[in-house]
Amino acid sequence: MLQTMQEQVFSSLSISKDQLLNEMSLLLAKQQLSEYSMEIDYLEKKYNKTFEEFDYDFRNQRASYKMEDDWMKWKFAIESRDYWQNLTKSSLYDS
Repeated sequence: MLQTMQEQVFSSLSISKDQLLNEMSLLLAKQQLSEYSMEIDYLEKKYNKTFEEFDYDFRNQRASYKMEDDWMKWKFAIESRDYWQNLTKSSLYDS
């Protein structure tokens, strides 16, 4: 039953399973990119500075637990955003 429904959907959309998988993968990667970009934007607005400025302040003053937590979130968000950004760029060139 599921197989029949899938075949009807693919036929109606004139798309193959491989094409659909490629499109869904790109869509999910772009969603991840968007989520990490929003996290970075939120932290930049919260502290009214870039991560580099925040990192300098964080390393040169007594940091609170909250600052340390935000530093880790921010660093992870930047690394994750860069990963998903590179992945989506490379997949666009592969198309």
